[in-house]
Order: sequence, then structure tokens, then C-alpha cells
Amino acid sequence: MTDRCPSARWLLFHKDLLVLPSKEPFSLPEDGDVNRLPHPPLRSGMVPRADESLFWGELDPDEPIPHGTEAIGLRDLWALAGEELFRHAGTAFQVMNWRRNTRFCSRCGDAMVPSEVDAGLLCPSCGFASYPTLSPAVIVAVVRDGKLLLARNSRFPKGRHSVLAGFVEPGETLEETVRREIREEVAIEVKDIAYFDSQPWPFPHSLMLGFTARWASGEIRPDGTEIEEAGWFTPEDMPDIPPSISISRRLIEHWRSGALR
Repeated sequence: MTDRCPSARWLLFHKDLLVLPSKEPFSLPEDGDVNRLPHPPLRSGMVPRADESLFWGELDPDEPIPHGTEAIGLRDLWALAGEELFRHAGTAFQVMNWRRNTRFCSRCGDAMVPSEVDAGLLCPSCGFASYPTLSPAVIVAVVRDGKLLLARNSRFPKGRHSVLAGFVEPGETLEETVRREIREEVAIEVKDIAYFDSQPWPFPHSLMLGFTARWASGEIRPDGTEIEEAGWFTPEDMPDIPPSISISRRLIEHWRSGALR
């Protein structure tokens, strides 16, 4: 198991859920809790960009969660512990998923081993190196005459609308992705594209790159596959929107503050 200090705290995952002690107030499992587990974590490591006392571990999915614990979704952690720990847990979740899916070399099939110098995995046979998967995606607040473009994705909960988003394709600039995604999903053209902010999004390994843009031409025509409906909204007639955990909500609040008109 990963070398660690006696004061280590753990982010333990079981079938993509976070395992926490079922006691109040909120706390993370400590090193003694992990030592007492009937089955040690299958994989573990230090959480990147956290202090040296924070570790992640993947519990055996074929075993029940330990007695005295409960399992929650990552999104629920935001309300329990705030943004900083949510960020660390998201990082741990991304690295864990990558390690789980990269056990063998994609070039020669030998077992991969952790690098001693960085976050990568190395093949001891052919020297191939692999690094955590990261999928960049744009997310865009489009305005027209003071109104905001919001759309309902077919995967959203009933009634939920949000700003549009999509993954960057090979060879594209981010601005080209913004134009293509908006055109493909709702058949309009945009201009005045400007960077807003970014957010790591561990579902499962995205980096959300936020932009603002203005309507240039065309009328809304949802693609009917990914986007079921879309429209221009004022601050007074807003539908159900994403929670504050996401950059989509920050883009919407940026517009509602009057910064985009």
C-alpha cells in the first residue's frame, strides 16, 4: 500500500461512490480506519495538489462497504464539505478511474507500474508511459438582446435547462469548438467569443472551459437528439437551472448580475 504519514486522511471509493464514516459531524476516514479494513484498498495513492496527508483508495467493488460507513455521490460532497474538498475528491476520482482502466500497457500488454518521478504509469517491458486522461470541453453562455440561451439536454432531469457545452475535437481551437457546438446543437451562429473561467469536472475526466458569446445570426432549431428544446430567457422567466456546484451556474449568475447584455 502507498507509504503515508500516521495523520493521513482518506478518500475511499466503492463503485464510484465516496465512503464516509456514518457519524456526525462530517469527517474523512483516518489511517487507523483504513488499517482496520477487512480488505485493503485495491489501489491507492496520494491525492495530487493536496497536502501530503490526503490519500485516495479504491475498495473492492465485490465486497460490501465497511461496517459503520455510508456511501455518497461526489456531487453530495459539495454540500457536506465545500468546494476545496470536492475539488480534491474529484481529482482523486479521476486518477483512480484512470489507474483502474490503465492496468496494462496498450502497446505490449504488460502490467503497468507507477512512475517514481511523476503521476504517470510506466510499462517495465517496452517503456511506454501513460498519463491521466483529460477531456477538454467548452461551455458557453450566449446572449441576444439581454436574453440568455438555455437548452434542455435529453439527459437532464425533467425541467432542467442549462447553457450549451460540448467536447473539443482533434485539431480544433477552443473558439472553433464554441462555434461548431452552438451550430450543431441549436443552428445559430455566434460572435464576440470571450474566455470566462474553467473548472475540473470529474464525471468522469473533463476540464470545462467557460466562454461567453453573442448571437450573430440564425434562429434556434434544436437538433432533436441531444437537445430537446432551447430558447432565450430573461432573468424574470428562468427555468430550473444547475446547482451552484458547476461552472454552468456561474456563467448563468454572471449574466444575471448584468455583466452580459
